[in-house]
Amino acid sequence: MTRTFNSGVIAVIRTDNPDDALLIARALNDTVVDSIEVTLTVPNAIEVIKTLVGEGVERVGAGTVRTVAQVNEVAKVGGCFVVSPHSDREVIEAAVKHGLQVTPGAVTPTEMVQAMKWGATAVKIFPIWAVGGMEYVRSVLEPLPDLPIVVSGGATPEEVKEYLKLGVKGVCLGGALWKQEIVSTGSIAAAYEYAAQALSRM
Repeated sequence: MTRTFNSGVIAVIRTDNPDDALLIARALNDTVVDSIEVTLTVPNAIEVIKTLVGEGVERVGAGTVRTVAQVNEVAKVGGCFVVSPHSDREVIEAAVKHGLQVTPGAVTPTEMVQAMKWGATAVKIFPIWAVGGMEYVRSVLEPLPDLPIVVSGGATPEEVKEYLKLGVKGVCLGGALWKQEIVSTGSIAAAYEYAAQALSRM
């Protein structure tokens, strides 16, 4: 989220190796993804984000943000957005205070509308696969067509356009955008090629 959604893809990096996270992010930086989300479950995730910002990656932020302290850390190193698996008013308000775009997790229409009242930029339905996928989104947007929804958890590149047609603002893609065997070679070019091919299936 720092840019207007264009491709509609938020790349989510969740790995247990910070060096792998850096390589994946560097490869994704040259693709059409709108945002690069480094989850705070990545070891030393804040340092990863700081490094990427220092390298000029302008659309990097943090995922799995659960506390105000974490929001403060992300803001301090120059991250431009935070994403949470849940809705927490204090987390949302802290992000707004720092000028960060914030997308909390929500499932029911009540949770979604409440999160928006607290200042959320958008709301993330997570895990989308477990609550009905596109049919659930269609049902929610029928009475709430202006609700900015991001979907996460199980979406594929092939489904991105269909979600966007429904009115979704963003689709999170994770492991579909990289392959560990390629990342382990240390080749940013090879990782980019894999991601680009995956994104071409949209």
